[in-house]
Amino acid sequence: MIKYAKITDASKGVCDVGLGTNLEFYKSIGMTELDVEQGYDGVWYLKEYLETEGYKNKLAQFKQNDFKSKFFETSLGWIKRKVNMKDGATKDFLCDILPQIKMAVELGENVQLITYKTPDFTKDCTEEYLKSIQERKSADLNFIKECLLQTSADFYG
Repeated sequence: MIKYAKITDASKGVCDVGLGTNLEFYKSIGMTELDVEQGYDGVWYLKEYLETEGYKNKLAQFKQNDFKSKFFETSLGWIKRKVNMKDGATKDFLCDILPQIKMAVELGENVQLITYKTPDFTKDCTEEYLKSIQERKSADLNFIKECLLQTSADFYG
């Protein structure tokens, strides 16, 4: 988008951007009309910089870190930490759901889980994309152990 801006770090494409309507003021402090976009980190960049491999790699790393904060990995696949129930409630998988799964598995029940394949972090992790990488897997005692170890790692670091 075209905005009044001033390049503050040419090597990174970083800009200060005038977000108000006082165009005369922006011109008086050396801003000119530039094609800029706001990045994933809230910083404004020259649009052309956002298309470089360096920025795309940083964006993919950001998406991966964000994903890992919302999911944890098991041998069955990635598990969503906060799950949405059919009634609209949100529950914590490890604290609220795992105990029931553990009991059912110990009783010999086949408990189906929704797991996720590792995403392509060059894509946006929209709900639609996440649904496309879902898989149904059966919980077993090894999975329960992995979840208990994850709970411990979350608590102790």
